[in-house]
Amino acid sequence: MDNSLERRLSGYEPLWNEWYVDSFMWEDSLGTMFSLKDKNGRKSAVRVLTVDSTACGRPLSELTAAAIKRINARLPLAGEAFLVSARNFTVKNIENVGAPPVAADILVQTDDYRPLEIDGQMPYITARKLADNICRGIRTAHRNAFTFGDICPENLRVDSEGHFCLDAPCTYLPALADHTYAAPETFSDSYDHFKADIYSFGIMLYQLFNGGLLPLQKEGESQENAVKARLDGQPFDPPAGAPPDLGRFIMQCCMPHPESRYADMDEVYRVLSQLPVDSVPPQYEACYVPTEKRRKVEKRSSEVKENSDTMHIPQQASPGNTPISEEKESRGMRMYVLVLLYMLLGAVGVFLIYSIFFLK
Repeated sequence: MDNSLERRLSGYEPLWNEWYVDSFMWEDSLGTMFSLKDKNGRKSAVRVLTVDSTACGRPLSELTAAAIKRINARLPLAGEAFLVSARNFTVKNIENVGAPPVAADILVQTDDYRPLEIDGQMPYITARKLADNICRGIRTAHRNAFTFGDICPENLRVDSEGHFCLDAPCTYLPALADHTYAAPETFSDSYDHFKADIYSFGIMLYQLFNGGLLPLQKEGESQENAVKARLDGQPFDPPAGAPPDLGRFIMQCCMPHPESRYADMDEVYRVLSQLPVDSVPPQYEACYVPTEKRRKVEKRSSEVKENSDTMHIPQQASPGNTPISEEKESRGMRMYVLVLLYMLLGAVGVFLIYSIFFLK
């Protein structure tokens, strides 16, 4: 944790005229979480994200204005199930001696949420629970005219009761968005944000029920190539780990044309809730590629790519170091066996001739 952030927080207290920082909770790329308490012992939490305009090349005023607009849109959703709450907020410019501020701390009062941490493959029943919880959260947000634009695994949280919740980071800007889970139409100036959320939800589920791989991504291949191929319109098969009915559901969420997807999140949830969860499909566990194996494959793939980029002229190996392929080994073994057979047949023939003419 950044000690300078802790010092700045002490200067901001009491937050919203009543809250004091109690302890550090956790941090990730979306901010740092602290528990709060007031003088009466009540508990709360605050997430702090420092935005630096010099890091993204955008004016600080643009970044903070976008954050304020997004948080204000989330405030009516505070307390709703399966959504990370934003109960209050403030923006504090960080002093830049002798010059205008270039960075600011965005503080959002929230509840006790933890990052989603998955060690190995998520159990199938848990994965279905995640799909259900996040679907219901998106449905609630859409009913309140709020769209996300950045539905992805990094924005998943777990609340104090073990429910999966979807976050909507206040720093989201379409111009700076990651397109890994984005719908193809998001590159246009005008599109249906509600239908785009359905697509992103589908891609996130696709990865969850495809052993951790995105559409068109193969073991050892980068996500970037798969995302580019998908956004260029290349078709892809249903997720390998999903039973047929769930696979069809996910594929309809991921239809490239918005009008071919489900009409809205109410229909999405209605279809999803009707899919049975009475057994674990064997293909779900079979399609999973462990993280450490994926890393080894990716490392080997990157080494091959690096070698292909740097070695343009083939080099002839020295005879002493030339490896023998399996094909050559098997061919040599066959020849060796044939020679032995011929020698044996010859010996038998000589013995027969000797027996006929000399042993009478």
